[in-house]
Amino acid sequence: MVILLFVLALAALLAAVALFASDAREGSAQPEKPAKPAKPSKRARRAWAREHGYAFASRDDMLAGEWSRGAAAGGASARNVATGSAYGHDAHVADLGEATVIAMGTGAETSAVVDFRRTDFAAEGSDDLVELDTHHGFTCFATQAGAGRRFVDRRVLTALEQLPAAVQAVWFEGAWAIAQLGRDATPQDWDATLAPLALLADAARTLPPLDDAPLTLPFPTRDIPGQAPAAEPEVDDEPVMQRPEDPVELPTRTTGGERGEVADHTIGGDDVETIAGDERRVVDLTRVRRMQGPSSIFDDKE
Repeated sequence: MVILLFVLALAALLAAVALFASDAREGSAQPEKPAKPAKPSKRARRAWAREHGYAFASRDDMLAGEWSRGAAAGGASARNVATGSAYGHDAHVADLGEATVIAMGTGAETSAVVDFRRTDFAAEGSDDLVELDTHHGFTCFATQAGAGRRFVDRRVLTALEQLPAAVQAVWFEGAWAIAQLGRDATPQDWDATLAPLALLADAARTLPPLDDAPLTLPFPTRDIPGQAPAAEPEVDDEPVMQRPEDPVELPTRTTGGERGEVADHTIGGDDVETIAGDERRVVDLTRVRRMQGPSSIFDDKE
């Protein structure tokens, strides 16, 4: 009986030691890293393109050259590209590095860059981007602050609100509006991004154009003034005065001089007689001289 109890105690001790060793191994083991979400395969992208009537290409080196911001800043080439049209805009769905981008043409190239990013999305900043405002969970950045604020209208606010959660950022560059999605975005997220992105592409026409285009008005009220013609230099009609080679001697009062023969005469005098003549000299008796003095009719003398 004693031997049996001893054997049972020894077995319990061995079991306790084994359990302790197992717990120690589990505690020292490093936790496993969570697996990254799987990106939709090339076959899924091809099937989605066939369903929407898009053309599919395994690689497009020219497409990524259109952009230099966002996911395209790393210089990765576009892979698994689906090209077609959505809501009147040229559309491309492609993989750039670890991200999926959906790009739509705006129809006009702009000189400004506007970038909307999720507030919880960490992305490399750019020195020429100025932080503006936050709308529906997106922080707005722009290279031109005035153009970026004027760009946010009712269409932009509606589109930002309707974008699916898989969209991490939307930026406008050149003639494109590009949405960046995470690697776990599904084909359903691609479909949900097309309509709001098309609305943003329409609103992008309010951004300042790269080149000014003349307005086409069918019934203008008045002619649009063009550029002012360049001013022509005025023609000087006055002759050009040239100095003579020999200096000209001009008259002066500082030294005496003669200019022709002149008879001697009194300075200030005049040889011309007055029209009335000398009042002291009586020419004839037809004129009665009026003597200055009192009247003589009142004299008593006869």
